[in-house]
This record gives sequence, structure tokens and C-alpha cells, in this order.
Amino acid sequence: MAMDLGPRLRAVAQLALPCETLADIGTDHAYLPLFALEAGMVHRAIATDVREGPLSRARAHLAARGLLPRVSLRLGDGLEPLQVGEADVIVSAGLGGRAQADMIERREDVARSARRLVFQPMGGGHVLRQTLYRLGFHLAAEVAVCEADKPYEIVAAEYRGGPDPAYAVALAALCDRGLRPDEAWEALWMVGPHLCQTNNPCLRRRIEGENSRTERAMARVVRAANATMHAAQREMLARRQKIWRALMEMWEEDGA
Repeated sequence: MAMDLGPRLRAVAQLALPCETLADIGTDHAYLPLFALEAGMVHRAIATDVREGPLSRARAHLAARGLLPRVSLRLGDGLEPLQVGEADVIVSAGLGGRAQADMIERREDVARSARRLVFQPMGGGHVLRQTLYRLGFHLAAEVAVCEADKPYEIVAAEYRGGPDPAYAVALAALCDRGLRPDEAWEALWMVGPHLCQTNNPCLRRRIEGENSRTERAMARVVRAANATMHAAQREMLARRQKIWRALMEMWEEDGA
């Protein structure tokens, strides 16, 4: 029976496949390479991990399905195990956004040589987007999905050099909602230029949750005895509230 993926990895696969050679960074059980090979959507795959344990599990899964000869299993950190131009699509799903940003910076040559990078960050998406933007990678697509009642974001990027025009379009839309440019940029780093203009139920759930947490934190700060000590925190929370509300209002007007 063909490998079945959950909503999170299925969304990653939709942005990554088909391709010639898929590199899965932090592969764990090698579910994504296994799915891609069985579906006939890649010719070969590279699966890496920083620990031997996940690679052993991946080796066992691939061997059980007769796919081990078509996958190169490599021990190493980030993009270090890859050669320039070796993979046309590189995927990293389930690592933190800061770690993903770091792997791009450390091996920018490898990242640039791929046709597409696909990331599913576990937090720290704002750091990942800032790094991609600064290094000239443009966001080709952004998707939000829910799995086990938890929202996830997936980002596809391609190196084109220069500023990503998607940010300018989204920036104007957010400023039209009453955000200052610095507030709009903060929203774009956290949510993304494509997703912020998409009325996505999973993203809405995430932002509504963020807004509720911000409101509770603000209430605690307001009740605090030392108002001077908490002035900076209150300012930051008020800023976040303004951003969350601007996003939710924009989605409501677009047909929530």
C-alpha cells in the first residue's frame, strides 16, 4: 500500500513535488522521500539528519519498501551534507525557523543552487522570512494547514535576487488597514505576504489564539503594581494587538 501522509507533510509535498532530486533535511523516518518515490514524483532522493538514530529508522523504512537503492542517506547538519546543484528541491519540515534560517546562511551556495526551497518551521517563521528576504529568496507560495488541531505554516522560496515584490503589495494592503509601515513589516515577518492576504481558516485560528494570549498578557500587565517597569511590555503588547486585529478585520472584509 502506498505511503499516506498527514495534512502537514501532504502540504509540503504539494509545494515540493514533482522534481528530479529531492533533498529532505532532518528526514527522521524518511516519510517524504518514501512518498515521493512511490508516487513516481522524483527520480532519486537524499535524506539527511544530524543524528544516526533517525537515519537508522529511515533506512529500515526504505529497505522494507525496496527503495533504499534510490535514496542517499547522509549524516550531517543542515545543508552541509549536500553538494552545490545536487538537489533541485530542498525540504526542511519540522525544524525551528531559526535553525532553518541558519542552515541557509551557512550554505547559501547550496540553497541558491536549488530550484526551490520548501520549509515547514516549528516556530520562528519570522526569522526564516527575514533571512530569505535579506538573501534575495522570493516566496513562491505560503500555505497554512491544521493537523491534530494544530496550525502549521509551509513556505516555498526560490532564489531570484533583489527584494521580493510580494512584500510591497502586502505592505500596502496592511497600511491601508491603519498599520504604520514598521507595524506592517512586523506582521509580514510573522504571517507572510501571501498568507496575510488569504482568508485561511487554519491561519485565522492561529491569529485568533495569538490575539487572545496577547489580551490576557495585557490584562496582567495593566494589573501590575509597577506600571513604569511594565511600560515597554505594554507598548509591545498593544502593538501586537493592533497587528492581530488589523489582520482579522481584513479577512472579515474579504468574506470571512
